[in-house]
Amino acid sequence: MKVSLSWLKELVNYKLTPSQLADKLSLASIGVKEFTDDYLELDLTYNRGDLLSLRGVAREVAAITGSSLAFSSSNSYDYPSLPKTPVEIENSELSAVQCVAKIEGLKVGASPKDWIKKLADCGMRSVNNIADVTNLIMLEYGQPLHSFDALTVKDETIKVRLAKPREEITTLDGKLRKLTSDDIVLADREKPLDVAGVMGGKDTEVKQSTSTILLSASMFNPVMVRKTSNRLGLSSEASRRFQHGLTKTNLLQALTAAIKMYEDLGGKLTAINLAGDLENNPKKIILTQKKINSLLGINIDPELVESYLKKLGFTLASQGLALRAWEVTVPYWRLDVTIEEDLIEEIARMYGYDKIEGESLKDVQVEKLDQTFYNFIYDLKVSLKDVGLTEVQTYSFYSTDVLSLLDSDKQKLVKVANPISSETEYLRQSIWPNLLEVVGKNLRRGYSDIGIFEIGKAFNNINGEPKEEYRLAVALCNGSANPLQELNQIALDLSLHLEGAKLNKGAKLNKALFHPKRQMENLAEVHLRVLNKLGIEKRVAVLEINL
Repeated sequence: MKVSLSWLKELVNYKLTPSQLADKLSLASIGVKEFTDDYLELDLTYNRGDLLSLRGVAREVAAITGSSLAFSSSNSYDYPSLPKTPVEIENSELSAVQCVAKIEGLKVGASPKDWIKKLADCGMRSVNNIADVTNLIMLEYGQPLHSFDALTVKDETIKVRLAKPREEITTLDGKLRKLTSDDIVLADREKPLDVAGVMGGKDTEVKQSTSTILLSASMFNPVMVRKTSNRLGLSSEASRRFQHGLTKTNLLQALTAAIKMYEDLGGKLTAINLAGDLENNPKKIILTQKKINSLLGINIDPELVESYLKKLGFTLASQGLALRAWEVTVPYWRLDVTIEEDLIEEIARMYGYDKIEGESLKDVQVEKLDQTFYNFIYDLKVSLKDVGLTEVQTYSFYSTDVLSLLDSDKQKLVKVANPISSETEYLRQSIWPNLLEVVGKNLRRGYSDIGIFEIGKAFNNINGEPKEEYRLAVALCNGSANPLQELNQIALDLSLHLEGAKLNKGAKLNKALFHPKRQMENLAEVHLRVLNKLGIEKRVAVLEINL
């Protein structure tokens, strides 16, 4: 997100150069990708939705620099007694709040130069004065708004509902979008007006002739907005903010500010409807000095704790000196703070991560881990590389191709309780079948001499309980009529490293999968019939050993 520096200075009275501000933000708050004399580009994390607004960034700058804010976070709203615009919410799960204000007497024209610069510094273009108001409010407050040409909305009614099957809408970018019953739309009594939380409709946009608008402010379900945005491949500044979550207080502040801007353009508010649950329930969290010191490993003075949190907009009520605890009320804009550990993270970054020094453990005897087996595996890998083999890593599952190839009794395999697809449903019982798939892929890419190995885990179902074992598997395809001979020589060369390694005598090999005359206890040439099913026409020998 790009932040206009001239605009930011209207909101917070800081006295730093762009470079100094970027450094302070990066150390205590959020990464800065780029900065110029005109803007900062922030590297946002998903949980800090409050920083998708100039006011959110201003609060952060004020907290870490000790500067004063040029605005208040007042929660008072005074709307005149006016007729209600018709608003319907089909289900509160779709949108907790839907506000619509009717504003008349507007005239579409070019925006003032300072508006155009603010938008440009934030990476947006000016459209016209009516559309620019909603974009400026979204950038300052983080609350998306949308203005509809009132003449294009049937009965001036706005309804929040799910799209009907096969319903279509042409969005502002001129593309026809096919909707599903999983998409939220704002609609009138006849048609959808926009794809809720993603993009407005072309047919209801503000035109040169528009004089009356219906201004919409919503709190759409963030998960549903994200799914619709992903399905349509349509990401917008509005959808980013809806997906992070919005607050009722901020919505009303943004709506009030937008109405004021339209009134300054000569418009008049003639009707308004604030539909839905507008009640705010501030989150309260118990914070203890003991937990702070325990998590951070240092003792932070209680006065500093209170100072840091108050600078960030939190309010604290002491639970008594003996308890050394506080009841902390989370400010409405910090949706990311939900537990005590979140508060401690805020304290740590305000204190300065760079000031938290490491300390050596005292009077603690750390038990040394036995690395013998892992050292053995490392040495084995080096030896396998030295004889010309290449290490590969495959998934710990049997693909559907391998399952059909092995014709395994699935009852003997370890089944994953919640597989993400049919390709990850069963854990592998052996590694060599997966290596066959790698051989096939490399042959199709033009390689003719393939020697690969993998050291990893195989899984057996023992009386309904999974048991895992470390295995070494090797696959060799050298273009000769008898690759088993070379693979046997490799095994003999490795005998020094394999001394003491237990040969795999469990889970007997299915002899039907191998050449009837070219198989030993752990070495075998795969049957050509099996290889052909994987598209392999050359001979392949495999080895598998339990380590």
